[in-house]
Amino acid sequence: MKDTKLNLNWLRQVALFLFACLIIFYQLIPFSLIPGALPSPDIMFCAICAFIIRRPEIVPFWLIGIIYFTFDVFESRPFGVWTASILIMTEVLRANRNAFRENLFPFEWIAISTIFILALAVNQIFLVMSIVPTPPFYNLLWQFIFTVLSYPIVLFIITYVLRVRKPALGEFDVKGQKI
Repeated sequence: MKDTKLNLNWLRQVALFLFACLIIFYQLIPFSLIPGALPSPDIMFCAICAFIIRRPEIVPFWLIGIIYFTFDVFESRPFGVWTASILIMTEVLRANRNAFRENLFPFEWIAISTIFILALAVNQIFLVMSIVPTPPFYNLLWQFIFTVLSYPIVLFIITYVLRVRKPALGEFDVKGQKI
């Protein structure tokens, strides 16, 4: 029984990494040749946050680091800056995930929105301190709005299509530890 859960956990991690590769591939396709196109939402951030709240063993620290470092490489961003911002914010979320167990969706949505805006702010601070060109404020604002609006859709897919739910009280994880 324990091996089956462990194999399912590895399968979910591989599926999440393949989903990240699909997102990278989609973002590299030039759909528009207009330079002022609106930024896309960070769907991967939404998915990772939803998994951390529901099943944190699916998204370990190292997997988040690999996914976002790969994003940095393929999107020609400064290596590790956005990755560090996301890792810090997701670990804050992971440390406080028990607060989401009994709360309703609006609390979760506000918390994820706050965490994402903090990640954007930390990223901007890192970029300004390292004297790297920063994106314009309206791009960050649109990315924030699109990401916050896409979180309920991603959460619906994860909860009702993939059937990944919040753990019940007294439930155990793959390693046999109480969640």
